[in-house]
Amino acid sequence: MMIKSLLGALAISFASAAMPSLAATPAKTALQIKAQKTALFDVVEAGGKMVAVGERGVVMHSSDEGQSWSAVRTPSNRTLTSVAFHSASVAVAVGHGGTVMRSEDAGQTWQMVPVPEIGTDAILGLLARKNGKLIAWGAFGMYLESSDAGKTWQKTPVIREDFDRHISQVIEFGDKLLLVGETGTLAMSSDEGTTWSELSSPYEGSYFGAVAPPDGSLLVFGMRGKIFRSTDGGASWTSVVIPSTSAINGGWVDPTGRVVLVGNNGLIAISKDHGQSFTLGKAPEGLPLARGRLTKDGGVLYVGYLSTGTLRMQEK
Repeated sequence: MMIKSLLGALAISFASAAMPSLAATPAKTALQIKAQKTALFDVVEAGGKMVAVGERGVVMHSSDEGQSWSAVRTPSNRTLTSVAFHSASVAVAVGHGGTVMRSEDAGQTWQMVPVPEIGTDAILGLLARKNGKLIAWGAFGMYLESSDAGKTWQKTPVIREDFDRHISQVIEFGDKLLLVGETGTLAMSSDEGTTWSELSSPYEGSYFGAVAPPDGSLLVFGMRGKIFRSTDGGASWTSVVIPSTSAINGGWVDPTGRVVLVGNNGLIAISKDHGQSFTLGKAPEGLPLARGRLTKDGGVLYVGYLSTGTLRMQEK
């Protein structure tokens, strides 16, 4: 099965998968679903545990950094693309079909949150901001904000009134927000997302994500293994070349400046110099990866399409 990008994988929606529906239920009983046999698109750490989300409304928990996983029931059977924790107990997950879910018990049980103004367009990402607000984004320029821990959401325009590009990710960069998306979209906001300034892009292809290392630099990445780095707040960009043309779908950075990027064909790239250079590895499944992060023992925890595990890599 050839999947050229994470967005392509999401568009497929695994509609033909013969997986049982996770119907609405308050039960906490674990489901017999194996993480390695499903598609997971995001993973975060909360309270010393890992929480991942994926196809058919799957929410999975791990208390041993991905060595084992358990699934819980949710009120949705739509693909979930992102999860974030507003606090130790309050979590929000989003996904296809305009899906927004909320949990008040650290992701054990979930309730649907209606957002009528977005219809059934796909929500592709979610960010819990340092100021306590939540933002979500997705298809056709969708941008949502919540000031009450995800109970209600407001849709607002970004960049310009007619902006209709898919938004791949929004990250915090100091007191600013950086937005990346398809067709070379780069934009920065200095006023909490009220207004946006488009940045000159070094690439016309789509960006799938961004990270902000602690040295004040920025990294954006996406199609064909493209990585660009800025040391002047996005005013100019330098190409970071790696020996791969696989799409890079997700990134993560730790407080010391170590960066993990993952992508198609099992691509895993690690940098220990704030993204100036990378060492490459490959997940044994060789399938598209969505997210990765370092474990306490220095391994890489990764999730993706039928690909969940940990990998030890030798860094240069």
